Amino acid sequence: MIPSLVEEHLRQRHHGFEHHLHRTAMTAQELAAAEHVKGRRVAKPVILRLGGELAIAVVAASDKVNLAALEEATGRAAELALESEFEDRFAPCEVGAEPPFAVFGLPIFFDSKLESEPSLVMPAGTHRDAIVLETHEWMSCERAQPVANLGIHA
Repeated sequence: MIPSLVEEHLRQRHHGFEHHLHRTAMTAQELAAAEHVKGRRVAKPVILRLGGELAIAVVAASDKVNLAALEEATGRAAELALESEFEDRFAPCEVGAEPPFAVFGLPIFFDSKLESEPSLVMPAGTHRDAIVLETHEWMSCERAQPVANLGIHA
């Protein structure tokens, strides 16, 4: 079941979202398999520290975050955050199933290659719930900022 905070945010900002239930998926690649889509269609949120502050980087499930590209784009040092540094920030979501939404108060950066996908699948706060959103609507509603080459093939 989607956490109520996430569901309320979706209903207020993303009127055309689709909710999917699937088998437990602990990774973005497992989510792609459970949803029967290519990894490039799954938005994988990665929580990091950017200039000492938490931020969300979103790349395709098949990619890893290119911290150097984010540093170049923002002029700030970037490093992956430890789960213990952010798990409370995303409550009541399950750790590892954080959706990339502005409701959590963090800046969101995404790999500009994702713009070529008409819609994206992403976690909805649990390891069994996914949502499908129109890509450009998600970018606009969540004030997500594109970064060239943020995702590099893992």
